[in-house]
Amino acid sequence: MPKLIYLESSFIEVSRRPRIGLVPVALASLLVALVGGCVEENHRPTAQDLQVIQKNILREEPLIEFRVNASLEGKVTYLGLDVDPEVITPGKPFKLTHYWKVIEPVTDWRIFVHLNDPEQARFINTDHTPIGGRYPVSHWKRGEIIRDEHTVNLPKDWRFSQVVVYTGLFRGEMRMKIHGPQDKEDRIIAATLPVKKSGSQPQPKPKRLVALKAKKPVLVDGRLDEAVWKKAPSTGFFRDAYNGSALPYQTEARVAWDRRHLYIAFECRDPDIFSELKERDAKLWLQDAVEVFIDANRDGEDYLELQTNPQGAIFDSYFPRHRLGQADFNSGLRVAVSVLGTLNKRDDEDQRWIVEMALPWKDARGRGKYELLLPPRPGDLWRVNFLRVDVSRGRPQRAGAWSPPLSGDFHTLSSFGELVFMK
Repeated sequence: MPKLIYLESSFIEVSRRPRIGLVPVALASLLVALVGGCVEENHRPTAQDLQVIQKNILREEPLIEFRVNASLEGKVTYLGLDVDPEVITPGKPFKLTHYWKVIEPVTDWRIFVHLNDPEQARFINTDHTPIGGRYPVSHWKRGEIIRDEHTVNLPKDWRFSQVVVYTGLFRGEMRMKIHGPQDKEDRIIAATLPVKKSGSQPQPKPKRLVALKAKKPVLVDGRLDEAVWKKAPSTGFFRDAYNGSALPYQTEARVAWDRRHLYIAFECRDPDIFSELKERDAKLWLQDAVEVFIDANRDGEDYLELQTNPQGAIFDSYFPRHRLGQADFNSGLRVAVSVLGTLNKRDDEDQRWIVEMALPWKDARGRGKYELLLPPRPGDLWRVNFLRVDVSRGRPQRAGAWSPPLSGDFHTLSSFGELVFMK
């Protein structure tokens, strides 16, 4: 899929709305402005949210470690960046503090923050809503100087001696034009930071999942009532894709196969099942969705990405190289989804949605020209990963993975696990 983009964080939902009469005057004015811009009527910032926002709106420009002064179409100036600590250690969190000066209010724009190595071989997306999700760009006021802190990390297998921090404003597929230090993709070059060598620590063994051969035909109906699904090993519950921690919702996947198809099943516990996207190759990852990545010949080069959502829509793309997707590739993938709950009804409590996918063997290599025995023999290994994106009411987007990439780049092939075919 294209570069992962976080959804804007919704304001914290509270059981009782703060009463302006009980909030200081400065906070009351901010409350009126923020509430007026909320998308959902029941989402209201708390008094604590407002205090945090006010604390991070500065009256004058501070001393800044990496001074940039890049102008974004004369509307916003990116003043620069502070970094703590000065030398980054892969696998350990570090803090980026951005400073923005508002010349004119802007609407419908969002912040992006990308981390790349100097060779552009690794990409990490750390897009977010400013001030911990409390103060979207659309609410910024003329003359404000905004301090935005967020914590990120590099994966433990980062092999480069530097990391480059890029930022800017985007809206849909567009990025705001920049006058100042930038690359050719309308990204401000905020800083190039030294990275401590991680040493020669042994790489952890990849995760492994058994794909069990079905003795009887599998009916793709989203029910998972065939005998093979009761026997096929589970991935176990997915972990946070960015830091590997446990998630508040549970997702697991299983894989089966026969002489015609590769079968993949997902069970997604979900109190708020939401997806309005129905067209083929729509940006399913912006709402609830599950994703499958397949590197069948394990070369770490070309790969296949498959997605579906609670609507049963399909996204499929072939990648001859990292992130170089060919969206015109259409596989013979079949999908069936069952929903235990009410799809897109945001004010009730849902249970889960279940996915069943069937991929014909002829499509497993995408457009790759390499030799591949299809169907596989028992004992054959592929490299794969399974992920889920969840957008629940009142919370920012979350992502889970069977084998977490520990970055914003789900296309990190080195993080894929192994799929072994067995009878």
